[in-house]
Amino acid sequence: MKFIIDVHSHIFSARDIPLKGYLLSRNYEDKIQKLLSPILIPSIAKCIRGKLNREKNVFIKIKCKCTMGLVRLFMGGQYLKWGDTLSKDIESIISELIETFEKDEIDLFIPLMIDYEYWFKNTPDTLIKDQIDFIYENVILPYEGKFHPFVSFDPARELAFRKKLCNPDGDPEKYGSMNLVKDAIEKKGFIGVKLYNSMGYKPFNNASVDDKRRRISLHKKKYVFKGEEYDEVLTELYDYCVENEVPITTHCGMYGIESYPDASFDFGKAVYWRDVLDQEKFKNLHLNLAHFGWYTPEGYTGKITWVKDICKMLDDYNYLFTDVSCHRVVLKKYIQKFKSDYKKIGSDFPIVKERLLFGTDWHVLKRVPNFRDFKDDYIDVLKHENNFNDAEIKNFLSGNALNFLGLYKGGKNLKRLEKFYKDNNINPPEWFKSIRLSDGRS
Repeated sequence: MKFIIDVHSHIFSARDIPLKGYLLSRNYEDKIQKLLSPILIPSIAKCIRGKLNREKNVFIKIKCKCTMGLVRLFMGGQYLKWGDTLSKDIESIISELIETFEKDEIDLFIPLMIDYEYWFKNTPDTLIKDQIDFIYENVILPYEGKFHPFVSFDPARELAFRKKLCNPDGDPEKYGSMNLVKDAIEKKGFIGVKLYNSMGYKPFNNASVDDKRRRISLHKKKYVFKGEEYDEVLTELYDYCVENEVPITTHCGMYGIESYPDASFDFGKAVYWRDVLDQEKFKNLHLNLAHFGWYTPEGYTGKITWVKDICKMLDDYNYLFTDVSCHRVVLKKYIQKFKSDYKKIGSDFPIVKERLLFGTDWHVLKRVPNFRDFKDDYIDVLKHENNFNDAEIKNFLSGNALNFLGLYKGGKNLKRLEKFYKDNNINPPEWFKSIRLSDGRS
């Protein structure tokens, strides 16, 4: 078997998220960007949305052209290109994704849905159910096995639904996350669940962070749920995923999207997942700690790194994995650090070679120069001084992902996909045919 799986990509557009809050929440390392982002981003968000909605007002279009000129000057050309992708519809984003990685011949993309509506001051976005249905009808079905996304689960949405509260738009919450997950997994060709802990909830023991969650604007008054309630709905999700062999990917990188500065450290540390995986009933939960807990200046050897924590956890849990999405391996100033860190990791924790997953984090990856070389540069890093051999590289690109996704003979995910293809008159793709009669391992 020779094929490639990208376990971590994105296809959302600007209308699918509360864009202003999303952009403001990012950690900007450059001092000028950090200083100017609160000033520029409200205008950037309006311009991106305006382009997506085909704004016709000439004055607004001229104003946006000036704004984007400032973005190029102070935020960088790559940021501008990323904004351009956000301003496209999903069909165009899909086309760009395929073109971007055409030379890499990626056989299966796993786009991860995100649901931020209950965590940022609201800028109206497409209803989450409508997003799921649109992806099912316009991405999963027509591309016949090229895309099988993970559906988002937000415990705050689920609790608002159960308590019959209104959503941030002011309308009654019609859709609970649990029902949406079950429908997407069982009927619509989705094959996993995406969580985003740094929004404001730990994997478990949420009573310990009730005070921190009250720092979040929407959760000061409107959505004040108890920690035990978060634990209850998350436990139901984990029960469902274990019983039905549904994998979970959770954001696990320092910073990224956060409900407030450094919220990742309050809610999203890798070690917080021990409270889940140490429970006997969840020992078989297939879990991917996305981004390998990486923050480039820290890496594996820093004082506050999560990378070493994840390495230790991989030794302790048989179904724990980690992906490399959006790592800065394409930047010359970081390449040597990645090489030396992985050499040490390979020596200290050889289990990593069995659990490391290839993922790009596209289109967020577009913010990084030379993003098209991501796969090749990562392979160069792993092969440095014969650290990973050819078989281990092959597993990095697909074999480990099959094990994480449960796509092996007898696996429930494989059976669900087989039924999905049959029910929808889809000729199974070659990657699927090649594993159906195997054990799913390279």
